Amino acid sequence: MDLILFSCRARINSFFRQKRLQRVLLLSLGLVSAGVYSWLFAFLLQQAGEGSTKLSVDQVLEYTNLFMLAIIILKGFFPAYIPKASLIPQLYPVSALQRFRTELVVELVSPFYFVLLNFLVLMYLMSPLYTLLHLLQSVLVILTAHVTLRSLQVFIERRMRWKNANFYSAAVMAAAFIALQVRVPMFYPVSEWLMLVVHLAALGAFVTANFFLEKAASEPRRKTVNYSTSARRSLGWRLFKNHKQARQMLIFGFVFKVFILGADALAFAKKGEHLLDEVMTLWLFVGPLVVFSYVFNNVWGFYRNLWLTVERSSGTTKDLLRVTWLALRLPLLIDAVLTFVYVAVFNQGEAFFVVMMYLGSVLVMAPLSIIASVVSPKTVSGGMFSFSAKASYLFNFIAIGLLCLLFLPLIHPLLYLVYPVVVGGTIFALVAVLKEYPRYKYKLFETHFKAEA
Repeated sequence: MDLILFSCRARINSFFRQKRLQRVLLLSLGLVSAGVYSWLFAFLLQQAGEGSTKLSVDQVLEYTNLFMLAIIILKGFFPAYIPKASLIPQLYPVSALQRFRTELVVELVSPFYFVLLNFLVLMYLMSPLYTLLHLLQSVLVILTAHVTLRSLQVFIERRMRWKNANFYSAAVMAAAFIALQVRVPMFYPVSEWLMLVVHLAALGAFVTANFFLEKAASEPRRKTVNYSTSARRSLGWRLFKNHKQARQMLIFGFVFKVFILGADALAFAKKGEHLLDEVMTLWLFVGPLVVFSYVFNNVWGFYRNLWLTVERSSGTTKDLLRVTWLALRLPLLIDAVLTFVYVAVFNQGEAFFVVMMYLGSVLVMAPLSIIASVVSPKTVSGGMFSFSAKASYLFNFIAIGLLCLLFLPLIHPLLYLVYPVVVGGTIFALVAVLKEYPRYKYKLFETHFKAEA
């Protein structure tokens, strides 16, 4: 217990040790957002209770739980992957159970979960239809989503011993959890305290499965390097193939995008309605956002040796733009193929908009990625699955905001006039940054090379 308390205090202190004002403002913004969303869902519950909407009270409560379930899992993968916390090294004389218990509890001590808890409490205070029973059930949904995220992180970051007895134990406990969820889904609102006990038992089985899964995957994945010596392969292919970390993150982003588009395709095949039309934010994954937010908003953090080679050979902005395009073109081609196959098969009605939006996204995000890589470089360190450094969060959110502007023609076709303004503004910003590139390149060298000294 002392270890858990010490770790929690250290985690809380670490939040405000650096950039205190910025993090306080972000936490304040999160609390304000929690208040706004709690009022919104409380209002929806009131309207559903009065019969003013097509949704029932149970449906609103179900969507609330699904909203929290989705956002907790998505936050671990978008706009960039967040690694699983490893607070206690394997060599420390701490039992596996104590290490697991400490990491599980400490991970929940975060501003995100604090804001989410405020959202639930405020909704409980605002709406009489959201009872204490529903509040406790939502807490169980949050814990289940967090354990789901941890399990996915284990599969991604560690090497699994498939024939180990711990893996079989994890599979048995996971099967028990799935069986209970198929019978009584946790996100569906309950009306009896006994059902809460069933959900608590399901969560206990899932946590146990996560514990055994970590024991079966105790070894981290090892970093390996493969070289391509074929002269027939293009430089773009070699940049994609030989950089294991960048390639893995890009492939992971592609799989994530395929999952979103596949869910929409499945909904269209079953109901004849697109999931994208019901949840408009999913349109973000139709564009090439994952390619840029995962890697290319910090391209020189990944391909730093390539940048240094160009800088020492010529140092011109023309060569800088050329090698950026060489590294970008193959991932962008793969992303475009995934998008247009989906459009051609499942969403032909929006084909013109998707083509225009995709071209506009490339013209906006490619210059923005160069700006982000030069103005706000981040050091990428660690092994292939460490993900200890990512692209700038500021520029990732700027990219999301600019991409949202390209979706305005969904409201009215006249808003295609926004495209030349956004594209022109981004190119103008790129030109301004490139003029100052002789000053920024010293910061690039210091970030990517002198940081190791």
